[in-house]
Order: sequence, then structure tokens, then C-alpha cells
Amino acid sequence: MSNSHMPPDFLQPCLFSVEEAVIKVSKEHPRLEDKDVEMVYDSLQKFFKKLAQGKSMDEPTSTITRKQALIEAIITALDVREELGADEHVLQNTDYTLGGKTIPYLETLYATGFNYLRRSARFWRKENGARGYLSFIRDNVPN
Repeated sequence: MSNSHMPPDFLQPCLFSVEEAVIKVSKEHPRLEDKDVEMVYDSLQKFFKKLAQGKSMDEPTSTITRKQALIEAIITALDVREELGADEHVLQNTDYTLGGKTIPYLETLYATGFNYLRRSARFWRKENGARGYLSFIRDNVPN
């Protein structure tokens, strides 16, 4: 992926937390494929975008066990980050902006993060096949 598509450095720890959750679920559910991950990322991006807009929504769900496990693992990872206050420092801070604007809510940060993650998953799937993204993150995410 070119550098123009790379997420800002301050977003990387959050994205790593999500990708660690994906790796864990992929070990527990060997049938998990990149398309599953992309669909979950898309659902979560829409969910957090709506929350950032002040809309009330239920968390996404899936009737497919591996996707539901992935949704739950990612939301748990983000909940842990919130409990630790891991991303609070970027909110309303002019040192951390997206498109020149400060980040008003964690949900805004998460929605943006899922855009980057979805693009990455799609890129690696197209580049290396049905599990290209999963292979990429297993090889590159510190755990």
C-alpha cells in the first residue's frame, strides 16, 4: 500500500488492537476469510459513524458464527481501549486531526479507523487471495 493510504501514526495503536482481535478470531475460526473481515469492518464503520452523528443504534450482529465472533472480539478490544483511556488524548486536540479537523468523539476515530482497515483488507485480498489480508496482519502485527 502506498504511503498516501497509510493511517496517521496516532491511529495505529487502535488499528493494531483491532487487528490483534482479528488474528485471535482467525485462529479460533479457521474458515474466516478476508471478505468476512471486510464485511465486519464495513458494518462497524457504519455503526460508529452513526453513533458519532448522535444516532442510537444496536451493535451490529451476524448469524454467521465466525463473523459474530469477530464483531464481539473487536468491540471488546475497543471497550478495553476505552476503559484504559488509550485514545482520549487525541480528542479535541489540535495536534491530532483528520482532514484538518479535530476528532470530537472516539466513535469518529473508530469510524475513520475502520475505513483504513477495510481498504487494507481489500487491497491484500486482491493482491494475495482470499486470505491475503489475514496472512499480512499475522506477519506484521506485533502480538
